[in-house]
Amino acid sequence: MDDKHINDFADFESTLQKIEDILQNKGSSAEDESVLPKAKTAEDFENLDVDKVHLTIREDRTVINKSDAKPKEQKGNENTMDQQSFMKEVERDANERAQSRAKREHEAEGHRCQGNEAFRKGSYEKAILHYNKAVERVKDSAITYNNRALCYIRLRNYKRALDDCQYVLDKLQETNLRAWLYRAKAYKCLKDVDKFEESVAKARQHNPKQLSYIDKFIGQIEDEM
Repeated sequence: MDDKHINDFADFESTLQKIEDILQNKGSSAEDESVLPKAKTAEDFENLDVDKVHLTIREDRTVINKSDAKPKEQKGNENTMDQQSFMKEVERDANERAQSRAKREHEAEGHRCQGNEAFRKGSYEKAILHYNKAVERVKDSAITYNNRALCYIRLRNYKRALDDCQYVLDKLQETNLRAWLYRAKAYKCLKDVDKFEESVAKARQHNPKQLSYIDKFIGQIEDEM
């Protein structure tokens, strides 16, 4: 075999190796254009089937790219499903919260009733324990805080009574009549005249239709003192 044939054969083997590398994705896209040397003859070019190799690679890459791209219609359907799933989850969560609230209110009402019964019997400490349990279950019931405040007043724990009254007025209902009147009574017992008068004035301001009841309550406080 002369030198020319040896060189041609070496070029041929080198080209086949580079083609194999391309098929195994060892080459980059920039290398695809330059990896194949010019064929020595028309016969060599045909045997190497260069066009077919390039076409196969490009077709494979096109398929890969298409697999990543989702049709707009499919994406739209997925978005709709996501929204529907989200709304169902929100509705389910709202129902669970409502059921939990109803259960806690039922339990709180039971403890409040037991507290009221203990209060009527003069068992103020026991009544407070039940009101505490009611508050643990429902923290936004002005009735429970007011009932507990009255128990503290009967026990002469005026500062604790004021805490409950102030919580109602600051957090739950600024106009609450019982909270203002119990506040007035607690300050009267503490001999804080200014706070007493302020509480009475606020009770009148926020409850103008209950003036006769307010006057009667204040009269009872004065008689007790």
